[in-house]
Amino acid sequence: MGLKITPVSDVCGAEISGIDVTTPLAPEDAAAIEAAFNRHKVLVIKEQPMTARQLADFSANFGPLQAHVQTAYQHPEVPEVVQMTNMKADGTFDEVGAARGAAPKTRDGWHSDLSFERQPAKATLLHSIEVPNSGGNTCFSNTTMAYAALPEDVKQRLDGLQAEFVYGQAKRNPLAAKAAEALKGKAKTETVAIQPVVVRHAATGEPAIFANPYTTSHIIGLPEDESEALIELLTDQMEDLAFRWEHEWSAGDTLMWDNRGGLMHSGRMDYPRDQARRFIRTTVSGGELMPFKMSA
Repeated sequence: MGLKITPVSDVCGAEISGIDVTTPLAPEDAAAIEAAFNRHKVLVIKEQPMTARQLADFSANFGPLQAHVQTAYQHPEVPEVVQMTNMKADGTFDEVGAARGAAPKTRDGWHSDLSFERQPAKATLLHSIEVPNSGGNTCFSNTTMAYAALPEDVKQRLDGLQAEFVYGQAKRNPLAAKAAEALKGKAKTETVAIQPVVVRHAATGEPAIFANPYTTSHIIGLPEDESEALIELLTDQMEDLAFRWEHEWSAGDTLMWDNRGGLMHSGRMDYPRDQARRFIRTTVSGGELMPFKMSA
């Protein structure tokens, strides 16, 4: 059976099947997966367990890999791979580990990976090793659709705006700030960047919302109350179920999602605290974002 690409929703997402991700990928299959990635924004490969080395090798088909900003969770044998878990070594619940990429309220967790770096990630690949019996879904919002549905007067307000993006900003997600503070001094780079509020996707050219509640500190040039109100409005738009899809994890699943504009994700924290959640993750390097101008 050859490569098969099956959409999983009308919003975003497609399942990739018919390939073995633990073996070298044929160039034509890599090209087809890249095209599907650009079109569907998030790809799902179900129940194919991988080692850290195999995940890194598969991920490298789509570009150079980069280490995460936090070095504390690097895999000891494959530094391009980050280990993620909600459990401490003694088997007790790790609030800091659980808060990475998630929030008690899903609306507070929407973000795009490494948006606080000058060159955000192109793609994230997240692979599940062990998952709880229930909960812990990863939610996605199509912010290309969300932007297109905004009223014209709101689009005009957003046109040309820039925002400051900060790793672990505390305004809307104190738990994420707590996690960042616990790992202070272990970051490999500066963790603040200025990015467009609305970006033009590098592959499709489509405009999309890029400001988000998780990593956006404030919109530059606006009074704080106006900045917060605008971020809140954009968050409401991302929360709209018309633009959302979520993945229910099984052990051995892999998700590959786009971070270049057009997609936000947020992890649910609604799983039992006494059940382990273990993942490994890679990041494919990206480039500088392209701002979207309505007049361009």
